[in-house]
Order: sequence, then C-alpha cells, then structure tokens
Amino acid sequence: MTFGIRRSQNGGVYVSVETLTTIIGIVGVLASFASAFAWLIRRMDARFDSFDAKFGARIDGVETKLGARIDGVETKLEARIDAVEARLTERIDGIETRLTERIDGVETRLTERIDGVETQLTARMTAVERELVEVKIAIARLEGPPPRLVPVR
Repeated sequence: MTFGIRRSQNGGVYVSVETLTTIIGIVGVLASFASAFAWLIRRMDARFDSFDAKFGARIDGVETKLGARIDGVETKLEARIDAVEARLTERIDGIETRLTERIDGVETRLTERIDGVETQLTARMTAVERELVEVKIAIARLEGPPPRLVPVR
C-alpha cells in the first residue's frame, strides 16, 4: 500500500492550520511566561540589592556609633583603674612604712632584751663556774691524794 503525495502536503505529513496555530500559541505563551519570570527575577534582584545597600549603611552607622561608645567607656575605665591603682599604691606604701617602723621598734626592743638576757646568763655562768671550781677543790680536799703504794685492783 502506497500513499500518493500531493504537492500541498509536506513530505506526506499533513498538519492542519488549527494544530499549527495551537502549537505556535503554546510556544508564545511559554515564551511570555519565561520572559515574565526573568523580569520578575531581575526586579527582585534589584530590590534585594537596594535592601542590602540600605541595611549595610545602617549596620555601618551602628558599628561606628558602638565603636565610639566602646572607646569612650574604655577610656573612662582606664582612667578609673589608674586612679584606683594610684590610691592603692599610696595606701600600701603607707602601710609598708608603718609596718617597717613597727618591726624596727620590735627588733630594737628584742635586741635589747636578748642582750640583757645574754649579760645575765654570762654573769650567772661565771658565778656557776666559780662555785664549780670551789666544789671541785672541796671534793679534792676530802678525798685526798691517791695512795701511791697501794696497788690498784
């Protein structure tokens, strides 16, 4: 079975005008949807860029203000800390001076007392030595000299 081809037909395939119109219409609608979507995306990008610029400017402003405030607080704290450090140093130096004076006084008194005790001990020791010598002499007199002719057993 062979089909005859007419010149009005395109290679033996027949497409009606309605079908062609429908296909071209669908392609046109799809193209318009694609272009509308592209326009929407471009418009949203522009809005996001402007929002980013505004938001970035506000953040930079806040960052600058916060930096200035933090620097001010830091300066005030450093001044207060330096003042407290100076006062504490003065108080510690005063306490150290008073303690040194007290320690020197106590040291002087202890030295005097130790010297007094040492003098008393020296005097007592001298007296004990004299008495000990006298006791040795008395014991030697009582015992007498050892006999020379008596053999030692």
